[in-house]
Amino acid sequence: MTRPNKTSLLALAVLCGCAYQVEYQAEYVPNEAPEYVAQEQLLIVIPESERGLVFEGAPISETGEFTTLTVPMGSVLQEISQQVFGSCFAFGVTVVDSLRSEPDYFFAIEPTLQDFNYSYTRVIDDLGNGEIETSIIPQVDIGLNIAAYDAAGARVMLHRYDSGMVSGESYVVTNRPEEYINRTLHAALHGLMMQAAEDIRPLLVGQCEIIDVSPDG
Repeated sequence: MTRPNKTSLLALAVLCGCAYQVEYQAEYVPNEAPEYVAQEQLLIVIPESERGLVFEGAPISETGEFTTLTVPMGSVLQEISQQVFGSCFAFGVTVVDSLRSEPDYFFAIEPTLQDFNYSYTRVIDDLGNGEIETSIIPQVDIGLNIAAYDAAGARVMLHRYDSGMVSGESYVVTNRPEEYINRTLHAALHGLMMQAAEDIRPLLVGQCEIIDVSPDG
């Protein structure tokens, strides 16, 4: 019978009966921006109730099933929206509660979180000589709706973006497994916002000047 080594036991020990809490971390957001700059300003509509949205729950995996994670999803959503779209609107972005309070604007988007699941996925590797190693892959799955509105207030886009199960960097031993989930969450949400930015570009054509930029900067 093969026995797990000490490191594999430690990998599981930190996922037993703990309550974790994370926050937005700017350094977790990938250094990648949309490949255009629109010579205008964007409104991002995030109602106060959405900004205050907090996720609290257990992973969908058996590993870590007795742990919970608290994530200020509204705050993370707002920050990453501002970062992605702020980089492709030359005059920046402004976050507002509703379009009703902003009668004069050029273009607006409204992101709304629909689903969020996360998982600590165990991977067992045979190292030979009767030794096995257990590592953990942090994974997240996000569903997001993004609506877009023109200057007349007409909705010109409503699209659901699903990340699918996104895997982060695996680890064997850590005393902060929640940060691996948090980093993966930031990357997955950033990826969805990048997709939305590309989908919105055609809607801006003819409405303002658009400068295409090289992905290499």
